[in-house]
Amino acid sequence: MNSTIQVEPFVDANTVAAHLKTTRRQVLEMTRRGTIPGYPLGTGSSRRVWRYKLSEIDDCLTARGRKKSLEAAFCQHEISSKISIGSPRSSQKGKL
Repeated sequence: MNSTIQVEPFVDANTVAAHLKTTRRQVLEMTRRGTIPGYPLGTGSSRRVWRYKLSEIDDCLTARGRKKSLEAAFCQHEISSKISIGSPRSSQKGKL
């Protein structure tokens, strides 16, 4: 039995930009901010050459979208549970 393992190739920022339908500059900025995963090549501190795996970028962006929607649902629940009905003075009428 001949089983071959397919290894996903690393791609450059131009390929990622075409995949995400954005610019190369935006891809590099998202990498520096940690929005998408990238692998730096070389040892330079200021300028780096980056390589990417498209499947990791897709997984990261999908997970990030799921996380934001869950956070939004949680925040909406927190806000709605703290909002009281009526004005603050309406609850004090019987106490005066």
